[in-house]
Amino acid sequence: MKTLLAIAAAASAMLSAAPASAVTFVTVNGSADVFAASAVGAQATFDKAVDAGFSVIGGSTQAVAGKSANPFGAPDSNIYLYVLANGSATVSSVASAFRNISVYLGSIDAGNKVEVLGLGGSVLKSFTGSDLIAPASATGNQTAATTNRLVTFSAGNNEQLTGLRFTSNVNSLELDNVRFSAAVPEPATWAMMMLGFGVVGYALRRRPTMRLRQLI
Repeated sequence: MKTLLAIAAAASAMLSAAPASAVTFVTVNGSADVFAASAVGAQATFDKAVDAGFSVIGGSTQAVAGKSANPFGAPDSNIYLYVLANGSATVSSVASAFRNISVYLGSIDAGNKVEVLGLGGSVLKSFTGSDLIAPASATGNQTAATTNRLVTFSAGNNEQLTGLRFTSNVNSLELDNVRFSAAVPEPATWAMMMLGFGVVGYALRRRPTMRLRQLI
């Protein structure tokens, strides 16, 4: 049993000590269908209260004429979050960590920035608007599919995502439908899983070998 506990402890240490790899992302050009699909299962849609276990701090949902625009593909009645120049907004999980976070971004500008957050609110990686729509240009066009996109960020090996921070040095950064998916087990849970596998393996090794007696 001491050996099994040592194995579980070593596995837990390896999970926490292994170097993190970079966060990656994929994008899909905006459209009415893509926007509608992005809202399914989203924890923060801004049309209603954010789901339990998640938080939205900063930004505004009261549109200002000439300073923000409804993301392309969204219905006219849509309510979205936006960040004015020099402002910020953070959408995060307050209880769990995840492998993926997606967000529908509207009229992406070069001056927009998205920071992907890890455990404790640490910044794992930052992306500018230009990064997110390259090789297209981040012109802030409000009605072009290429500047209104669904962006999905994915954790690298041993990384855990807890939220996104949005900032901008221009008016504005618009966003909607933030969805967290593929929850990451707590380190203690991983250790218990490893211990469980060890116990099963140990039991199988200790099981008496069945011998068949030939009947004469």
